[in-house]
Amino acid sequence: MSYTSFIYLVFIALTFCAYYLILPRYRWVILLAANFVFYAVSGWDNLLVILLSITASYLVAVRMGDLHARFREVKAAGELDKAQLKELKEQNRKQRQRWLVLGLIVVLAVLIAVKYTNFLLRNVYSVMNLFGIAHDDLFFQLVMPLGISFYTFQIISYMVDVYKGKIEPQRNFLKYATYVSFFPSVVQGPIPRYSDLGTQMFAEHRFSFDNLHDGALLILWGFAKKLILAERLNFFVTDVYSNYATNSGVLLMLATMAFSIQIYADFSSCMDIASGTARLFGIRLAPNFLRPYFSKTMPEFWRRWHVTLGNWFKDYVFYPISISKFSLKLNKKVRKLFGGEVGRIVTSCIPVLAVWILTGIWHGPEWKYVIWGLFHGMLIMLSTIFAPHIENMVKKLHIRTECFSFRLFQMCRTFFLCCVGRVFFRAGSVRMSLTILKRICTTTGFYQIANGKLYLHGVNAANMKVVFFAIVVLFTVSVLQEKMDVLEAFKKQNLIFRWLLIYALFFAVLIFGCYGPGFDPSGFIYEKF
Repeated sequence: MSYTSFIYLVFIALTFCAYYLILPRYRWVILLAANFVFYAVSGWDNLLVILLSITASYLVAVRMGDLHARFREVKAAGELDKAQLKELKEQNRKQRQRWLVLGLIVVLAVLIAVKYTNFLLRNVYSVMNLFGIAHDDLFFQLVMPLGISFYTFQIISYMVDVYKGKIEPQRNFLKYATYVSFFPSVVQGPIPRYSDLGTQMFAEHRFSFDNLHDGALLILWGFAKKLILAERLNFFVTDVYSNYATNSGVLLMLATMAFSIQIYADFSSCMDIASGTARLFGIRLAPNFLRPYFSKTMPEFWRRWHVTLGNWFKDYVFYPISISKFSLKLNKKVRKLFGGEVGRIVTSCIPVLAVWILTGIWHGPEWKYVIWGLFHGMLIMLSTIFAPHIENMVKKLHIRTECFSFRLFQMCRTFFLCCVGRVFFRAGSVRMSLTILKRICTTTGFYQIANGKLYLHGVNAANMKVVFFAIVVLFTVSVLQEKMDVLEAFKKQNLIFRWLLIYALFFAVLIFGCYGPGFDPSGFIYEKF
């Protein structure tokens, strides 16, 4: 059930009516039913997979919660001295750790089995071919369940937080299943924490016209970005990349820039639809995009792009590696041998590299994603290493950094580096990526984009005008969002002006949106992750 389909609109309308027709304390049950219906539409086997992960993590979290409660009871009784209490605490921690490891093994095994089995087999067969070992190429027909990468990370954060005692486990299995399978966020995120979504979901929400207005407007804005802009750009990008061996470097570079805009419009539109849908039920999802193309550095870009995924890696990978015994010992040895500066660089780069290798693997079972992750990891490591030296150079050259021209240079530089990485992300293979980069650097071919000839590559003159206008509108709204809460500011405007804009956006989607008979929708890019 696509978020931009008519069926989805009917589905959320029926869910909305049912939600507010029953008593507030039972409304979460409607969400649970809607979650399972939404997920079952994609296939009953997919539903069974998510139920397996939900059940395993629920049992593990409840057991860890019981261990926490048992220790608190003993501590409150005051019958043990300090040494005994310390020993009991350590035993309790080890017991919880064993349960956590068991839970992680189960949910990660499910993810690896359905997403990475054939990838691992392909690489094993490649190694066997290298050594001349005879084998049969056996692969499995696997269908990856919707959003498995997203809800797996959601479950992992929940179990780790219960293990650490940051949250109490949800002991109602159906409520826990509602949290994990929440249909607006289960497919493409954002990746919610239980301390946020879990507390909102089971509150007794009352009907609010503001929630209805804001939710519907966010959904409409998401439809506009997806159907008017992202789908049109997809025609051009697909055509150019499909003929990469014959297209010029300029055209490939233009398609790569177009893809950078497409993927932002595509992913952020899905987040708007998801946030708008949740808002209908009085639930606010965490923001996932903070105008990343206004970023001045690559680290800032990734703090703004897919915010919840970045925060997840920061909390559950970067920090644990940074403060691990291995990192501390390595830091001590490197500082002793090479000095404090080298020690700082080495110990800060290791967790960054680990995060970006895992980020690449998370995106897909292909080497192009691993290289994409390594590329961004290297950029961030180089940024960390050379930041002090660049700052000193800027001071010595008396370069003004607090001015628009320098900020514009920084944003353009960041966008350019991002586009280089997008080649690996969009291309079909590593070899294709390298060929495209080579052609961008060695061929020109301005004639291919002169005189409005882009219609030969999936877009005609009318579509070009629509794309240009849509980008201007998106850019204008993004600039305003940097300065204010646009939705709240919009609600303060004159009633006639507000409804004129709403009708203009609505009819723009109807008239210029890409949908209907004869149109093959591309789907959301992040659905496959």
